[in-house]
Amino acid sequence: MATYHVRFVHKISPRETDVMPSVVLPDGAFSDRNTLAGALRMANVLPKGCRVRGFRVEGEKVIAFPIGSIWHSIILTHEG
Repeated sequence: MATYHVRFVHKISPRETDVMPSVVLPDGAFSDRNTLAGALRMANVLPKGCRVRGFRVEGEKVIAFPIGSIWHSIILTHEG
């Protein structure tokens, strides 16, 4: 289990204030996009029925691209 800071990025008007409290995700959450989507739904980051098109890891950050959401991407930053 690891804790992540969550920031949402809107396509048209991204703001640094589009954040939510930190979430705890299981260690295997990043094994594939479906597992990540399930973990994000369980942590209330994604609404019910929302999926993840894909994701990529950039150092300490994971950038997820949701389907069925107003957000262009969700940035998860590991809190160490």
